[in-house]
Amino acid sequence: IDDAVQKLLKLKLEQQNSVRTQQVDGDAVTLPKDDKAIKTPRGTQDYSPEQMAVRENIFRIIVDCFKRHGAETLDTPVMELKSILTEKYGEDSKLIYELKDQGEEALALRYDLTVPFARYLAQNKISNMKRYHIAKVYRRDNPKMTRGRYREFYQCDFDIAGVYDPMVPDAECLKIVVEILEKLALGPFLVYV
Repeated sequence: IDDAVQKLLKLKLEQQNSVRTQQVDGDAVTLPKDDKAIKTPRGTQDYSPEQMAVRENIFRIIVDCFKRHGAETLDTPVMELKSILTEKYGEDSKLIYELKDQGEEALALRYDLTVPFARYLAQNKISNMKRYHIAKVYRRDNPKMTRGRYREFYQCDFDIAGVYDPMVPDAECLKIVVEILEKLALGPFLVYV
């Protein structure tokens, strides 16, 4: 018993020397002492309050435009049944983040926002809908953050589901892109059709 107690005391001391405690909202959060171990996963990043203010302004401009064009917002789960996602992407299916088995259903993180929207339409027997959705999506990709290629990033969708005259939805989507780019005032641009 003495040997076991000594081993446990040694492990406790090692653990105390390898972590530090940070107070967050009155709760103690244990973090590694090694600053190199305190980082975001590859392909992800934190956003500062200043960056969030810019993002929120951009999102507001985009959402206002979508609403002017009659779109409704819709939110779908960040995870979907794996079978729904893997059947839709072909070669890109290998980029889907699969979740470790948590029970009866095989799940995966959404790869984009369009397939979950299609699932929503089919599940709810909706044939016509104009919707927008701005949310995070996930790709099990080789991140190149200097080139804007992340594993977790926001996608902005404006979708028109239903039967319409040919090219009318496409023309509306192009009009929306132009309106948003003009409102963001990023500089001159050309749209090639």
